[in-house]
Amino acid sequence: MASVVVLENVGKRYTTVKGKEIHAVKDVSLSVQTGETVGIVGPSGCGKSTLLRLIAGVERPSSGSIHREAAGGHFIVGYVFQDSSLMRWRTVYDNIKLPLEVVKKRDLGNVDRLIDLIGMKGFERSYPIELSGGMQRRVSIARAFVHEPSIILMDEPFTGVDELTKEALQTELGNLIRTLRATALLVTHDIEEAVFLSDRIFVMSPRPGAIVEEIPVNLPAVRDASTRSNLEFVAAAGRVRAKLLELHAMRVEAAT
Repeated sequence: MASVVVLENVGKRYTTVKGKEIHAVKDVSLSVQTGETVGIVGPSGCGKSTLLRLIAGVERPSSGSIHREAAGGHFIVGYVFQDSSLMRWRTVYDNIKLPLEVVKKRDLGNVDRLIDLIGMKGFERSYPIELSGGMQRRVSIARAFVHEPSIILMDEPFTGVDELTKEALQTELGNLIRTLRATALLVTHDIEEAVFLSDRIFVMSPRPGAIVEEIPVNLPAVRDASTRSNLEFVAAAGRVRAKLLELHAMRVEAAT
């Protein structure tokens, strides 16, 4: 299976305005294959969001290389942010079509299709202030898919959403990824979210962030509420949690 993105020994260093050097990530090697969803978990400040920006091309690595497979000559990114980031003066329809305006695509058929897929039929002319938090997240997700990107990058997509709404949104997002045969990379602190949505999970160490373990998720492609009680789900979540606890213990020991 072809890879959409391949990172080889990628590192990133920053220099603050006070001249202090920060080593955000170090020697990160990973790949995201066509049609799969990869999760990245790790402690706060380990460089997870930095990796997304590097893959998106917003920032350049200080070392190593990133190969992006550009279908049709263009590597296109869809981005789901930590909050919905909707433009309050644009309707649901106009918020979703925004990426098409950026890439200058005139075919708007995907907008109507996605509105239907996220269950927002009838709300096309509504403004963000008229929507619940969950509905706003659905619109932001549809916006990320509308221009048929090479990869969907998701940075803590359901932060601040109540637990039951979050679980419903996770199911809908997984269904959308499968329906559209999308490729996705998810950054999250939520272990169960990572397991529910991912085919593989990479665990990162504290800064400078490095990949310390790759954990396969051996679950059926179609996932719903019952998946969370699946023994494979519990086992994968347990492996991720155990690794994070091990990293936390090592960090505490090093600090004493």
